[in-house]
Amino acid sequence: MRKYFLLTLASALFQIHSNAQTVVPCATDEIHQQILEQHPELKMEEQLMNETARRFVPQLNKAATIKYIPVVFHVIHGYGNENISQAQINDQIRILNEDYRKMAGTNGGASTDPLAVDMEYEFRLAQFDPNGKPTDGVNRVNNYALSINATDNTKASIYWPSDKYFNIWVVNTILNNSGSQNSIVLGYAQFPFDRTSRPTTDGVIIRSDQVGVIGTGQQSQAGRTMTHEAGHWVGLYHPFQGGCGSSSSNCAVQGDQVCDTPPVASSASGCQNGRNSCSTDNPNLPDLIRNYMDYSDGNCANMFTKGQKTRADGIMPSTRSNIYSAANLSNIGINTDGTYKTIPASSKKAPFNFDFNVSSLNGSGWFTEAFTIQPDTAWQINQAIGYNDTKSIYNRNFLTQKLNSRSSFSSASYDISALTNPKLSFAIAYAKRISASNDKLTIYVSDNYGRTEEVLKTLSATDISTADVTASEFVPANTGQWKKLSYDLSAYKSYTNLSVRFEFINVRGNNIFIDDISVATPTSSEELLKESLGFNFFPNPVNQTAQIKFNLSSSENVAINLFDISGRLVKTIAQADMPAGSNTVSFDKAEINKGVYFLKVETSKGAFSHKVMID
Repeated sequence: MRKYFLLTLASALFQIHSNAQTVVPCATDEIHQQILEQHPELKMEEQLMNETARRFVPQLNKAATIKYIPVVFHVIHGYGNENISQAQINDQIRILNEDYRKMAGTNGGASTDPLAVDMEYEFRLAQFDPNGKPTDGVNRVNNYALSINATDNTKASIYWPSDKYFNIWVVNTILNNSGSQNSIVLGYAQFPFDRTSRPTTDGVIIRSDQVGVIGTGQQSQAGRTMTHEAGHWVGLYHPFQGGCGSSSSNCAVQGDQVCDTPPVASSASGCQNGRNSCSTDNPNLPDLIRNYMDYSDGNCANMFTKGQKTRADGIMPSTRSNIYSAANLSNIGINTDGTYKTIPASSKKAPFNFDFNVSSLNGSGWFTEAFTIQPDTAWQINQAIGYNDTKSIYNRNFLTQKLNSRSSFSSASYDISALTNPKLSFAIAYAKRISASNDKLTIYVSDNYGRTEEVLKTLSATDISTADVTASEFVPANTGQWKKLSYDLSAYKSYTNLSVRFEFINVRGNNIFIDDISVATPTSSEELLKESLGFNFFPNPVNQTAQIKFNLSSSENVAINLFDISGRLVKTIAQADMPAGSNTVSFDKAEINKGVYFLKVETSKGAFSHKVMID
């Protein structure tokens, strides 16, 4: 009978010093043993599968046959840090593909061990969900109770068909069944021979801080907790399975049942080069401490072996052949060569304008996401305040106590390919709460429902400010406390499913309002010039002083004058040669009466006017 090991490791990699907690890197063996104790008849399934793997003979000199695996991440959260970003999930997919394909220039590709092999598996986020609807490959579920001390019950309550998708559940914590209250579990997987009897729990469950190496991902683990668990999912055991009980004569039926992985007395830790914990093999070889299926440091592990690939290739067709079949891949939006199928162009065509003059976003295609903040202080429709009417979308950031909390809102998908010079424009109102407020607004664009995104613009608190620092809750009092921003979309003019996402991160700021979002080709020459200069006048209304900011592509003479509504020159603010690059001109309202004025800016490229209010 196989021995099952759950070891407390001394390595710094597997220690969490707060509360003196130690870590169980993988609970796959323990969970599997518990299931066998409850259902001993399943042992026969495992034995039959192992026999199938032993009979498998790989074809020599065959061309590479890549198996593309469609993946869904179920992120189960309570609006905490466990609600990880799409970018962090994409980072984990990157690591999986680098490791399983032994990609050149990566950790796995750097292995010089003659046993190291390309497993010929690649992972792809699903493009369509089980109902045939477009997806970014992430299923976010707000259920904190299921995210804490997660078990197979968590998995069974939220899953996509496991014969079609590789299910990965991302949770806050995983229940430790070992009885120790002083250790935590990083993740565990389900072996392929268990899928038939337990299809609703088939996949990998993993802590959110083990996903990728960006965001909350732990650098020391290097994203390889997932590489390890995916190895179990394709049928691999731990190399320390059975300890030193395996020898050269029985290696195919004992231990990890792979003959080119030497027997190992106990799991590795850190990066113990030269370790040789067993002498039952002939020749007596050192432990393969860099194998992904051991517990070495994530930055140390860098290989699967030829024998492990043969075992996985012998098991997968018997249990998971449908998941990488051409028919299943096609239904999920993936071609047989691993590329994504072209998504039909959106029926919503640009130009468009969305002014949030709705009671709810339901049915509009627009939606909000409260990632790490409760929805009542995230983006929502404001029913009383707008730029040109009485409604907008806003984030009640003034009430937010959690620093660096993230929330966003996203547009519907639009076909903008007919626009010759597409521009994104919107009105914004925002104030800092204190001078040190450092909120951030990032604008992303996507052509595939958010599966991948590009940053269009990242704006600081100063960039988006339209009013003076406001210690009380900010509400724009008039249109003078709004400004219009516009950004070039020419690099994305081929997009037939353009979606725009606005993500706001709170760092001690105040409320932010956005309204009147449009994607169109500007027709006004003044508007185009203002956009090309990146013109900004702040604050507006002016209480005492203001700043005029703009960018010049080359040095030139610039004239800035203030006129009243009758066209009378009130003040010359600037008339000078100015250098290329960013320029700032200060304006003082001294001796100027309260009222509405127009700023006229003249450059070699033309002139434009900007409305100014003096308090």
